[in-house]
Amino acid sequence: MEEALGTRAFRTRGTPLAVAKRLAAAGWDEAAALAAAQMLILAADVKGLGLSDAGGTNALLFLPETAFDSLAEVANGQRDALTKAAGAAAKAIAEARAKADAKKANGDTEDDDSDDAGEEEAAETGPLATAYRKIPADVRKQIQAGVLEVFRQRNASIAAYGRMLANEAGSTVAGAIQMAHSIGTHAGPSQIDFFSAVDDLIHDAGEETGAGHMGDQRYTSATFYRYATLNVRELIGNLDGDTDTAQQVIDAFLRAFPLAIMPAKASGTAPHTVPHLIHIAVRTDRPVNLVGAFETPIPASVNGYVPASLDALNAHAAAHARMLGTHRIADHAHVTLSDTELTALGDRVDAFEDLITRTLGTVTKHTG
Repeated sequence: MEEALGTRAFRTRGTPLAVAKRLAAAGWDEAAALAAAQMLILAADVKGLGLSDAGGTNALLFLPETAFDSLAEVANGQRDALTKAAGAAAKAIAEARAKADAKKANGDTEDDDSDDAGEEEAAETGPLATAYRKIPADVRKQIQAGVLEVFRQRNASIAAYGRMLANEAGSTVAGAIQMAHSIGTHAGPSQIDFFSAVDDLIHDAGEETGAGHMGDQRYTSATFYRYATLNVRELIGNLDGDTDTAQQVIDAFLRAFPLAIMPAKASGTAPHTVPHLIHIAVRTDRPVNLVGAFETPIPASVNGYVPASLDALNAHAAAHARMLGTHRIADHAHVTLSDTELTALGDRVDAFEDLITRTLGTVTKHTG
């Protein structure tokens, strides 16, 4: 979906490192750049969000790809104050390190567990935080406002899938897309995939026969039912009313969800199939998941599982229509590889592209 939209969002603990790289490219001293970038995280003053021993954050941040440049701009805007604070922190760390080294040289280990070395202190209470707090309050307030503004930025991916940053409500976004676990429509026993690999050098030398490595993995091959829902009005709200971008997200998601191939184990399973059925319903009330069609597993037959699975889904959709009515269905249609008539799933269209075009037209009609 991101490839289609041409924009990305990143989940990462490396935000300070990415920002520091940009500051160094702008002429900052590398050490000062990293310290300043880390201070930006502390400046946000979000409870529970701090720095890790590796120099990144202690939790994943989910930010638009433009956020790193935006944070660098915040730092550049307060370069003098942050550089001075970074220098003070570096001095404090060096003094603490010298003190610790002197103790070791004198054989004084009595207070070793007091953790005097500044570089070993928690970032929230260590030299960086101490130095940052000495920046004038009005400047710190400006930095915090700038950082939080970046944390609250959102792009199409964040608007679609949501984001949660604990203790910072302004950064939290309720995702417009919900995705269910894929389930088999029938009972599926676990299969065993035994594999082995030959050590080519030993084999070519004729020194040894047999496997250089062997193992086994479990897998299930099944007819799967997959379901997802997209709340169009919530998506538009998450995008601050930008209906054009919302339309692009809907288009990209409709194309990606049924045809995406999960990369895990792909080289050993070649899972390059397409669905036998793609059904899209545009509702004006609430989503309806038809997974209940498979509460009773489809039995095995000489025709496989697909025909009976399609029949069960169609019957379940018809039962929903009888109970709930169809007046809340703005439109529904399907495309299928099967010749089976599935009248409860709306009109049958010939091509997936036609199904998407039809759906987008219905969404536009009902959202303006």
